[in-house]
Amino acid sequence: MTHQTMAHRTETLERTYAASPARVFRAWEDPEVRRIWGSPSDDVEIFNEAADFRVGGEDVQLCMVGGEAVARVVGRYLDIVPDARIVYSESISEGSVLLGVSLVSAEFIAAGGGTRLVLTLQTAALDGSDLLDGVVAGWSSALARLGGKMVAA
Repeated sequence: MTHQTMAHRTETLERTYAASPARVFRAWEDPEVRRIWGSPSDDVEIFNEAADFRVGGEDVQLCMVGGEAVARVVGRYLDIVPDARIVYSESISEGSVLLGVSLVSAEFIAAGGGTRLVLTLQTAALDGSDLLDGVVAGWSSALARLGGKMVAA
């Protein structure tokens, strides 16, 4: 058996939205709204198996392509300050294989008449895979969708 070295990365993504921090926060708080904008690409549809947006609560989402689950993402909320920040852990699995884990920190900062969102991703790919690039690409796509569809004024 060959040992695969873990790979780690911390990435910060910043976006500015023409909507209040409360409105942007609500797009994260509401699981049905988050399901729509939170997909890592236009080809992936999110199915919510569980949604419990509270400290200690757990979300379970399936990433579906062509009606088949390609990944399972389990998030556990560690800290929530309404309209200000969300911190949660996220595990990403494919079948029974755990691919990686992330600590996701989102800050909602009033900026003029809108919101500056600062998203920090601290990710460990457990098998040395390209998961690190995939996490950043997926979140970049989701944040673009958030701005274009969910919180546009």
